[in-house]
Amino acid sequence: MLTGELLHRLERQSGLFRVRSAQVPAPSQYRFKWGDYACLSYTWGDPTKTTSIIVNSVQIQVPTNLEACLQTMQNRSMFGAKFKVWIDAISINQMDTSERGLQVGKMRELYTAAWSVVIWLGAECSDGQKAIDLLEKLSRYYNHGDKDERNIPNLNLEIETLRSSLKNNPEYLGRGSWVALREFLSRPYWDRLWIIQEVLISASKTVLCGSRSINWNILCKGIGTIHQSLFVMKNELLDHDQKVCGKTYPEPWSTKNLHRVLKDLWLLGEELKQKNHSIYLPSKRADSHPRFQFHRKPLDIHRLLEISKQSLGSDARDKFYGLLAIVEPGFASQIRPSYDVDAGAAFNMVAKTHIQTYNSLEILREANPWGGNDSASWAPDWTWQGRNRFKMHLVPYNASGNAPASVRFLDQDKTLICSGVIIDKIDGLGPRHREARDGVNHAAELWEFKADTMVQPQATSPSEIEIEQLKLDLCRALTRDRPWEIPNNESTWHLAVLNLPADEDTALMKFSARGPGWEYLASERNYYQRWSLWRKAHAEFMICGHRLDEFFTDRVPDTALHDDYSAAYNAAKGSSQAQRLVVTEKNRIGWVTDNNDSGGEDQVMRGDLFCVVFGCSTPIVIRPHIDGFVVLGEGYLQGVMEGEALQMVEDGGLCIQDFKFY
Repeated sequence: MLTGELLHRLERQSGLFRVRSAQVPAPSQYRFKWGDYACLSYTWGDPTKTTSIIVNSVQIQVPTNLEACLQTMQNRSMFGAKFKVWIDAISINQMDTSERGLQVGKMRELYTAAWSVVIWLGAECSDGQKAIDLLEKLSRYYNHGDKDERNIPNLNLEIETLRSSLKNNPEYLGRGSWVALREFLSRPYWDRLWIIQEVLISASKTVLCGSRSINWNILCKGIGTIHQSLFVMKNELLDHDQKVCGKTYPEPWSTKNLHRVLKDLWLLGEELKQKNHSIYLPSKRADSHPRFQFHRKPLDIHRLLEISKQSLGSDARDKFYGLLAIVEPGFASQIRPSYDVDAGAAFNMVAKTHIQTYNSLEILREANPWGGNDSASWAPDWTWQGRNRFKMHLVPYNASGNAPASVRFLDQDKTLICSGVIIDKIDGLGPRHREARDGVNHAAELWEFKADTMVQPQATSPSEIEIEQLKLDLCRALTRDRPWEIPNNESTWHLAVLNLPADEDTALMKFSARGPGWEYLASERNYYQRWSLWRKAHAEFMICGHRLDEFFTDRVPDTALHDDYSAAYNAAKGSSQAQRLVVTEKNRIGWVTDNNDSGGEDQVMRGDLFCVVFGCSTPIVIRPHIDGFVVLGEGYLQGVMEGEALQMVEDGGLCIQDFKFY
């Protein structure tokens, strides 16, 4: 194993971390007396299917998928006496938990130092050939300006020609190529947890699919072209291919893996490479108004948890250990991976270390007692499947103002003591989404709601809040007071949410009638259903004595500006994903977690409390338990997101107290 000291010396002497364009180094480029090495990124496959190989004159058993990879690399003469390959199944004693924990802690230096990483997608079949051909063709159309079709009213001529050609002839880029690409993206490799760090931190990558290979950047640019210019059309193209190829899929595209390749594997990797580890640091957009600048860390704890949720691993503890190489170094250095403790204890250790490293309670936003691994309610369970990719906003909130975190740990680190204030009590909750375990056959069915889960507020008489102020509060709550893109009117964009029609056909007709500049909203066929279903399910929900439907006009005025409506639509659509609308006893409007990974017993309920914990950017929902509380995750509460709680304390309306979280 390479030592950290040796890696640092190599970095100084030979530019170890510079991009290496050659897949195999020339002998004169070897960095070690014994030669050089690459790492393999692959998936083990079925653990019961193994075969024998000879390593250093010793016969060992390896997964059949690995044996097929070794045969392919041997046929391509990729490795020899002086250029070696590191493979986890061979180099790590998987039966020794101490060795596994030690080696997991070295993955960052091992993959970063490797000359290259070989990505093995699996054995050869027709879908691999056609998919690679398609991706190579699509890569030529990738727009390096990092824009998507919504923001480019007049796409360049080549893209327009491509779209026109595909519209007239769906087989323009090859008969069956879109079915092949779907199969290509459905390969088990893309779901594997460990590939995230293996791909992100490596300098040079080559993808092997059977005997075919493709440069990693070419593959990603092909996927990027789909995101930029063909995201809506891809469904029509796949539908045509299914008919001509005799294929039927319960769900057309694995959009999870389309997003994963572009956002989780390529764009994050490019940022890490180009900005010298700024992937861990807040970055800013050069917009005129500081309110709309990008301040989130691209790889903060929220993003890591979301990436982990989308990934598969055989050991619950690896949901975090498998990402350790891309965790911020100051945090990662405090973690000692251990397979001698259970998953719950490991998750408690990670949460405590995060709190102590950053003197922050931001991690409470991701916590709840519903994960099933017996971790503390204040420690996120990395296996919980209820997390939502779309809930993160560009501009963070500041609910606890400048009040610092103050924490203690008791009961062998199972209990957290911290300070804050109780704000309000939940009175009513909108209906829940359908659960994944309800026999859902298509992801779009998760957009539907269960009408019998609505909990009408007990206080139904009109409040003393003036109707115009109530409308403003509702608009800000529905959009969480944060746009997903820069609107035209920074102070009034959120008001457009009350004009978004409930019916999809009506909405698309109105957007289409607006002409040039409204192409994005006019093209939201099927996707707009998310908003339509939400409106229908909440029409009778009472907000301060008014039916929710009473607030909406469903009229798009002549003065409407596309960017305002696009910002409001995307913000409202994102706000409702994996979230429930709530009203409180004090007539505040907000959002809480909708746990669609479980039944009605593991949910936020009437009587649960909103609190502001010092050191956390959003309110937290909690429930009394024994002589303390359990954490139920983050919440949004209109009027309490920007430090207002501290002013309430100063005015005597609230009292600071200690919380004991189990």
